[in-house]
Amino acid sequence: AQLAGLVAVQSGRIVIDGQELNADSASCARQGMAWMGQQPHVFAASVEHNVTLGNTNTSRQVQQAVELAELGQTLQHRPAASLGEGGAGLSGGEALRLALARLSLQSRHAGLLLVDEPTAHLDPATADKVVDALLQIAEGRTLIVATHDARLAQRMDRVIELPLLQPEPAEGLV
Repeated sequence: AQLAGLVAVQSGRIVIDGQELNADSASCARQGMAWMGQQPHVFAASVEHNVTLGNTNTSRQVQQAVELAELGQTLQHRPAASLGEGGAGLSGGEALRLALARLSLQSRHAGLLLVDEPTAHLDPATADKVVDALLQIAEGRTLIVATHDARLAQRMDRVIELPLLQPEPAEGLV
């Protein structure tokens, strides 16, 4: 949230492309970012609308994004408006691949991709497909991934391990 400028930095500073991220620059900086969360929302709408989120894209761009996310077979069997609110009828892996297709479209103008736990709750085969597509989307861009997945971490160029923060016990409690 801090890297996206959604939460103010309490100490230190964040600099992206030489520009300090602050309340004045955050909106502009976000225009160069794309985000993929671990629990994507699926709207009761067509696959195309769920991938584009209402942004202007050609049908070919949407098709390429769906193919990259390996959703073609899954979604080919569904009518144009059959996706249920909240992802009813989609598996967790399918919803995550839908988010991956969104990221593919969003990233066309983004130099920074922020991705949160893209392989959480996925079987190894699906996780490998998601990671392959993610790395393809990220080519030529900066990719920052938050993950507990050791297999995903091994595929990154650089890994920064953050220590788990233990909450301080409340005063008087042991």
